[in-house]
Amino acid sequence: MASTSVHLNMVVPPAPWTRALEDGSVSVPGITWTCSSDVEHAPQRFIVSETQDVGENGVRRLALAHLDGAEPVALPVFFGREHMQRNVLVRRDSGLRQPGDLVGKRVGSHLSVESGTGGAVLMMLEQAHGVPLSRIQWRMGSPDSPPANPMGLQREVGPKDDDEAIDWLLRGDLDGVITTSGPRYWSLFGGDRIEDMVAAHPEIRPLIDDPKVIADAYRRTQLYPITDVVVIRPGLAAEHPDLPSRLIEVFSAANRLASRYRDTDEERLAQQEIELLHADPHWYVLGEEQLHNLQVWIDFLHRLGSLTRSFEAAELFLSF
Repeated sequence: MASTSVHLNMVVPPAPWTRALEDGSVSVPGITWTCSSDVEHAPQRFIVSETQDVGENGVRRLALAHLDGAEPVALPVFFGREHMQRNVLVRRDSGLRQPGDLVGKRVGSHLSVESGTGGAVLMMLEQAHGVPLSRIQWRMGSPDSPPANPMGLQREVGPKDDDEAIDWLLRGDLDGVITTSGPRYWSLFGGDRIEDMVAAHPEIRPLIDDPKVIADAYRRTQLYPITDVVVIRPGLAAEHPDLPSRLIEVFSAANRLASRYRDTDEERLAQQEIELLHADPHWYVLGEEQLHNLQVWIDFLHRLGSLTRSFEAAELFLSF
């Protein structure tokens, strides 16, 4: 039996997989909504989402709240998964050619080692490429965060932003820089902010820039990081018990219409990603692959010192 009609205020990314929510192409009986899609970057959307009915949050923040006894608020809707492998930039004339070459080097960023991008890049270096993280000098943002350091990482103060990080890289104070990329197929093929940075600084290049290498890592490990998920306002599911399942239906319908909002080149990239990975990783389900990615991330955050203990990833999610 459907719950009574509810109107929701949503914060969503400005992306092809959410456009149908805004233009009325998707509708579900008993739910209406107003979409805010003017915030491009996920961390800023998280802050805005805290005052809305539906938005996004980082898995780390949800995990910390869960360990403090908060109720589950997550839905298995993953707007912007990123491969987190093109995110390391080096000088174009550098002899660094593969992730293992970073051992003994200095890698920096304004991002912290426990941030969604910073931490996930470290996780992929370790899990997909076998890099011993304790043998790299990390010059990252918030070097004392987390306070615990069970992995024994070498942590020092990093640059204040991307511009300073690139300056340090070009003058030889860093051997590599970690930065954010774009979601989904952009993080595999480019056409994102990393490509913009390289265009602005021809002296730099991504350490990993071969989509086949990135796709091979996925096929070997099944890792395509999930660091952010869709959440609903606490208490909303208690008021409308069938709302979680109906929202998954809404977001899934919009996701299926994403090709309608892509141009020819972008649609080609979306299809090429599926062909390279031998799978479509962008379904909104809590299946084996999704739980594997969430669990590896939660376990990594625990080993990093961000979480006092690990737990089953499914505990973050509402029943639906």
